[in-house]
Amino acid sequence: MSTLDLRRELDRSGVEYEVIPHRRTLSAIAEAQVVGVSPEDVGKTIVLHTDGGYVRAALSASDRLDLHKVRDVLPEGHDVRLASESELAAAYPMFELGAVPPWGGPAGDRILIDRRLADHESIVLEAGTHDESVRIRTADLLTVTGADVADLAE
Repeated sequence: MSTLDLRRELDRSGVEYEVIPHRRTLSAIAEAQVVGVSPEDVGKTIVLHTDGGYVRAALSASDRLDLHKVRDVLPEGHDVRLASESELAAAYPMFELGAVPPWGGPAGDRILIDRRLADHESIVLEAGTHDESVRIRTADLLTVTGADVADLAE
């Protein structure tokens, strides 16, 4: 799935978004700097491996994920850990390593969005590559992904 495929998925959903090409970045903080927005306005997606499959958790670039809080959101008994690079490469070959967005790709992933990020009117997210981002209204992202909003950050 290319960035174009991700955009087509958004187009099919009928939501408005803005594509933001930029120089290659390898962190959400660097992405915020290059795009010219606050790190709080950039969402990073962290892929988690659980007994029930992969979970994608999106939170602000400036926040750190609290795995204990994630465990509280998931069904009891789920073992939760960060997905390894080899797992990411195998499960998401359509995306650059470290640039998995909270939409697109394999069906069946549960999507979680941190409540602080969900409070923003719009957010910027990597679109499957490290040199292109998408700005989207947060309400539209929630609709497109079917995400659950929860307290996920430390």
